[in-house]
Amino acid sequence: MASGPGSQEREGLLIVKLEEDCAWSQELPPPDPGPSPEASHLRFRRFRFQEAAGPREALSRLQELCHGWLRPEMRTKEQILELLVLEQFLTILPQEIQSRVQELHPESGEEAVTLVEDMQRELGRPRQQHSLLPGFLFFLLKGTWKTRR
Repeated sequence: MASGPGSQEREGLLIVKLEEDCAWSQELPPPDPGPSPEASHLRFRRFRFQEAAGPREALSRLQELCHGWLRPEMRTKEQILELLVLEQFLTILPQEIQSRVQELHPESGEEAVTLVEDMQRELGRPRQQHSLLPGFLFFLLKGTWKTRR
């Protein structure tokens, strides 16, 4: 190969010209992340066996919804456990306290406990660290929850 000086340098060099107005270089919209964790959580809790064609589809759908809610690829085991315990804690609260706390969307069990304690103080009850049972029994006996202000 007879070549002049510098031709060896050009053989391995590829020059690319970028044009700003090329359609392929424009940013693509981010992929749809799917439903929010909250939406997946609601759908997970409301899912019924009758919505599926059979038991395998029902289990598969529950796994998909649970995955969408808990997002194990993004959360640690501790964070997932915190979500599960928080949900159960909110579930066992007396109805009126439960709905008031849920409206505030606590992000942790500790935050939920603080909200419940504040509400109990607001209702004029002594702080009870061991149980909400007396308040719950009052709710059951009276049929409605009355707040004092």
